Amino acid sequence: MKADLSRDTYRRQHHFARVLMQQGRVLLDADWNEQVSILLEQTRMLAADLIGPHGGPGDGFLIACSDDLLCDFEIGRGRYYVDGIACELMPEFSCPPAAEPVPLRYTTQPDYPVPEGEDDPAELQQGGRYLVYLDVWERHLNALQSDQIRDVALGGLDTATRSKVVCQVKAAPLDKDTDEDLDCDALLDELVGADLRLPRCLRARAKVEMPSDDPCLVPPTAQYRGPENQLYRIEIHDPGTAGGAKGQATFKWSRDNGSVVFGIRSLQGAIVRLDGLGPDQARGLKEGDWVEIVDDVSELLARSRRLLQVEAVDRVTAEVTLAVPSGQPVPVFDESAASHPLLRRWDQPSDVIPVQESKWIDLEDGVQVWFEQGGDYKTGDHWQVPARTASADVLWPQEPGPDGAPRPKALPPRGIRHHVAPLRRIELDAAGRVICGVDCRCVFPSLCALAAGGVAPPPSSERVEALGTIVFEARTIEPLEESRAVASENAARLRRAAVEAGLRTVRLRSIAVEEGEAGLSLGRRRAEAVRNLYVNAGVAADLIKVLEVGSATDGEPRVETDMVLAGRAEVTPRDGGAGGGPAPAPLTDVPGVGGTSAERLQAAGIEDAAALARMDLDRLVTVLTGDRGRAFPRARAAEILRKARTLVAGG
Repeated sequence: MKADLSRDTYRRQHHFARVLMQQGRVLLDADWNEQVSILLEQTRMLAADLIGPHGGPGDGFLIACSDDLLCDFEIGRGRYYVDGIACELMPEFSCPPAAEPVPLRYTTQPDYPVPEGEDDPAELQQGGRYLVYLDVWERHLNALQSDQIRDVALGGLDTATRSKVVCQVKAAPLDKDTDEDLDCDALLDELVGADLRLPRCLRARAKVEMPSDDPCLVPPTAQYRGPENQLYRIEIHDPGTAGGAKGQATFKWSRDNGSVVFGIRSLQGAIVRLDGLGPDQARGLKEGDWVEIVDDVSELLARSRRLLQVEAVDRVTAEVTLAVPSGQPVPVFDESAASHPLLRRWDQPSDVIPVQESKWIDLEDGVQVWFEQGGDYKTGDHWQVPARTASADVLWPQEPGPDGAPRPKALPPRGIRHHVAPLRRIELDAAGRVICGVDCRCVFPSLCALAAGGVAPPPSSERVEALGTIVFEARTIEPLEESRAVASENAARLRRAAVEAGLRTVRLRSIAVEEGEAGLSLGRRRAEAVRNLYVNAGVAADLIKVLEVGSATDGEPRVETDMVLAGRAEVTPRDGGAGGGPAPAPLTDVPGVGGTSAERLQAAGIEDAAALARMDLDRLVTVLTGDRGRAFPRARAAEILRKARTLVAGG
């Protein structure tokens, strides 16, 4: 939070329930902010405990594919929760209300902009495969960045600031080495999870005894020498590592928590015209200061621009001349700029500082910082160091050192904290059309919807009815004309079953007669095409969960549909003959078992979830390893086995 704060006192590990104000005491911003943080954290923890890592009602953040869009897709409006954080994409209110909200697209989402004149950093490539996911984080906004915060009655003075939940739909590319058996959550963790867990820690101090060789002298003490209380902000500017293996990481610092900013009215070349030069000298701008040009685009894309030094300040016109190196690009803004450009002052006496690990780095007035070994630093990582004149020291937790003496504790960054959730697998054909794969969202109905539908807990038995089969043109995802009528009748039966017969789920089995991986991939796309037909016809998307792909040496490429109903155990065979006994759950009903794993299990004689549940863990690892050269992860195999046994037990 780049606000004018005294300090940030909230720590989850303290387990404080509330803040109590006492009569006749000074009220600090830290107390107010800690109370808000306690309530917000408790609310989010409760939501995460009830919902899980991610989930939501309806079509919120549903990824929908259309043949009318190239290298683009639509994002469903609504609400979704990630680690308990509510993410919303709601239509803009209009009067009179719009009959049909404008669809939101990947390339036009509000929190993930594309700078004018630049290539889209997240452009989808023809022929590519991606995991679409949701990246959620909090962005701090002041009165210059959000026009409605400031009350004009105060004559230009600002009050509190705001924190906004940013929801960005992103696409992580999948390469040929990506493990197809990974479920969406495990796949997302493999693609971006490591970046969220990489260690990057910092220590800070100001008061330290200086060694002396003279035993007759009391060792002198270094301490904080600043004339005022400050909140130092240490923030990563350029991402990378200290050794430069991923690029040299750099940092900058501010004694006012990065809160000294000036609104840019226009920027042309090296001349910046500002709204003002600050309320006083301490929070003003002078020759020699180092500044950064920031706006909505640079913050939302986590891009840092090069710091520039102030060369001259005209205090009458509020014009500032910057020392711009030859060939250095500088953005252009005029008074119509809608991206809220700002000039932010940093207080180090030079350009950005290279991160050096395992050594104390001097800031000013005795304040020092130490970067721990092995960090992988990201733009925006930041730490806050409160410095106090009363103790001539900084407020920083201590821990025992190797020699038993106390030393500053290594702490992770205060932010930015990213929370991610998978949304959908997609792939693009050679023309750029996006083909939707498995929907990775966790969707649930509201309690009122459950009560209105008279839904009871699922019984221990089920009834399976076979519907009509959808047949396709060879090597296409287009159903035959007569199969479209079959699909329409299937959808009508599914809708009726959802209301009248307790429809529990819809099973799709795609039969591919083409050979090899290309045939199986085409089979998956056909299953998804049928799924989309049913969804577009009004069948709830969360009912159609299982996409099972197999192959055959003859016959027509087709997708077969089963309707699973609550009720007495009974199987309606596809040939219309009599059947009895409960239908065993297919292997792909077990979370974590994809098409490839199912094929390996079936080749080993494991035909359904019940047979899988009876397997020994060592044998399961052996079967799933197959001939791919590296052992199937034992932990994942144990999780598959646990989920299979839970499914068979009806849990």
